Amino acid sequence: MCGQLNRDSALFCAGCGQPLLLANRYLVMKRLGAGGMGAVYKATDTRLGQRVVAVKELSDAALTDPIERQRAWELFYLEAQILAALSHPNLPRVSDFFREGSRCYLVMDFIDGKTLQSLLDAAQEPLDARQVTDWAIQLCDVLEYLHSQQPPVIFRDLKPSNIMIEHSGTIKLIDFGIARFFRPGRNKDTQIMGTPGFAPPEQYGTGQTDARSDIYALGATLHHLLTKYDPAQSPFRFPPVRSLNPNVPEALERIIAKALEHDPAQRWQSAKEM
Repeated sequence: MCGQLNRDSALFCAGCGQPLLLANRYLVMKRLGAGGMGAVYKATDTRLGQRVVAVKELSDAALTDPIERQRAWELFYLEAQILAALSHPNLPRVSDFFREGSRCYLVMDFIDGKTLQSLLDAAQEPLDARQVTDWAIQLCDVLEYLHSQQPPVIFRDLKPSNIMIEHSGTIKLIDFGIARFFRPGRNKDTQIMGTPGFAPPEQYGTGQTDARSDIYALGATLHHLLTKYDPAQSPFRFPPVRSLNPNVPEALERIIAKALEHDPAQRWQSAKEM
């Protein structure tokens, strides 16, 4: 909360008095990131041999509208529900979910690594095509797993900053904050969500998102990693990959171009097919 350094054994912050031990179990070690709606902390689980975990916090302090506050809690609870039911090598495991006062917490695996966006930002050139292909195969595998659930889980916000790479080279898909269950028979989504440039046209109110929407976002993600082209500059318009990076194989360019078709019927119809 305040940035004060504390002793490892401290239970309350010496600066602001906030508890450092959440749910009488999780000892906060470090804040990994923060936004308007909360933060993510690195913590140790004092009940399970000091296992290192990530604790995601949601605070409604910034929301004055009761409807918005209720919606925020619903989305956070839905994220907990979705993740708790999943088990895949490319997904963090959720181990706990609890509420303290006006804040809600989600406990999951701590991922020791970096986001693909941070790797790209640090690189002088676009990322290596063979390395990106390895990541793409892992992402296709985890998307196929999500989409094969009953009901299917649609991630809806695939982008480099929501993908982490461990030191072992394993990809981890993070932040299920706007994921949803696919419900057949609906014409379009009730909410417009996603990241400009990476979200497909149908996610802007023209239709319902399904597995092919994640395929589009994967195509945009791969295009960004291989070219450093920012898709938010001109949403839905992607220069051919090889026009920006001739080192990319033609076959990979074609795969990405098909994923980025405006019409979902023209894209790869599943992550397995891609």
